[in-house]
Amino acid sequence: MTAHTGRTAAYAITLALWACGPAPEPEPESFVPFASHFARYTSWESFVIPGGAQQEDAHVSGDRTLYLKRRPPRGATRYPVGTLIVKVTPLQVFAMAKRGGGYNAQGAVDWEWLELEGTVEQPFIRWRGIGAPDGEGYGPPGESSCNLCHDGAAHNDFVRAAPLQLSEW
Repeated sequence: MTAHTGRTAAYAITLALWACGPAPEPEPESFVPFASHFARYTSWESFVIPGGAQQEDAHVSGDRTLYLKRRPPRGATRYPVGTLIVKVTPLQVFAMAKRGGGYNAQGAVDWEWLELEGTVEQPFIRWRGIGAPDGEGYGPPGESSCNLCHDGAAHNDFVRAAPLQLSEW
């Protein structure tokens, strides 16, 4: 191989790598959300779900707004670890965080449920876990469960909202 051929090959490899762009960052194995991760969630991509008879949440009346921090890659069959979704109802603010690492293995696998309070700039976490504590959340006591409700959306990585269907992206 001559020096000219070697340089040409090196240029071709460099050009091919440059054309492909930077390599995507690997997905973390696990993620633990803190209140600061939800700061300014109203600046994220938003989706309004009108209230009424066709509501996805039978226990909530009125419009709801969903905020998604980052869309999954096109063609994804699951949301990536680190995904944050906030649902603002007329009375409460709920969130889902994709923790990964097998979190919530008996329910909506890899997802943690949260309720947020405070301001959009400085929210705080009222409760968090694999479900709402007794007397919290929405729906009749003993009949509502984050996991129970979201189990019906296992085909969409446990995300129920129509605008967030993975098959649409």
